[in-house]
Amino acid sequence: MFLRKVSAMGAATALMMAVGCSSDKATPVSPSSATVSEAGAAPDGSTLKVTAPGSVSPHSGEEVKTSAPVFSVNNSQPKFGVPATLEYRFEVFTEAGQFVVNSLKIASGNGATSWQIPTSLNQGDYKWHARAEMGAAHGPWSDFVSFKITAPPSLLPPGPYPRDPTAIVNFVAASYPDKLRAHVSLDTRKENMGFLRDRIIEVALCTGQVMGRNLKRGGPEFSFDFLAWKTGGKTWGVDLASGYDATDKPLRLHWSPHAPRAFFSALPNPQPCRN
Repeated sequence: MFLRKVSAMGAATALMMAVGCSSDKATPVSPSSATVSEAGAAPDGSTLKVTAPGSVSPHSGEEVKTSAPVFSVNNSQPKFGVPATLEYRFEVFTEAGQFVVNSLKIASGNGATSWQIPTSLNQGDYKWHARAEMGAAHGPWSDFVSFKITAPPSLLPPGPYPRDPTAIVNFVAASYPDKLRAHVSLDTRKENMGFLRDRIIEVALCTGQVMGRNLKRGGPEFSFDFLAWKTGGKTWGVDLASGYDATDKPLRLHWSPHAPRAFFSALPNPQPCRN
């Protein structure tokens, strides 16, 4: 009986020591010492201890008058005050829930973060949301915000866009074959040539170059088959077609720089890039 009591007491003592040792080694986790990322997912699926970003624009019910809107959020905040370098991801859906486009990770701005959609949205109803990310971890999505696109879609074709000027001209010509057709009136040919000129300028702008319309003999009229190109500290005049007024033949475009003498006029309201 005595041996059994001693054994039982020894077992109890060993258990207490084990618990005590375990307690000594554990470090209590308080909000001030918590990490921003967490191993397990929260009920909403998030794995980052931050708030959802605050949706700014487009705001709920907004009618957006551009086909390539800019989406903006107020930045997420760490739940326990722990500094973190966050990035953001945006997603756009139709109002019916069909996925349209999302962003890559966007570097955090100072208090707010924005992203311009790289494509052109058709007129209609949409919704969007955003979340913060850090590495493979992510915070909760913001609530969906519904908006409406009222602007017509971009006239530019989808990219990627070439950067070489001759390649830009060829790209635009291949994208709008109906604008090259023969046997049209002179007024239609001028309208088509002006359309192609502006698309060439816009693709160049989308690739970081500076092109604009040319004021014919200083203005006020614009040249249909001629544009102004700023490069190397000079403004070059560039011929885009030869004999464009010969309407019995298909329009043929080319890139032919002339002397660095042109009257530059910036293109008003260029179409949104789609590259």
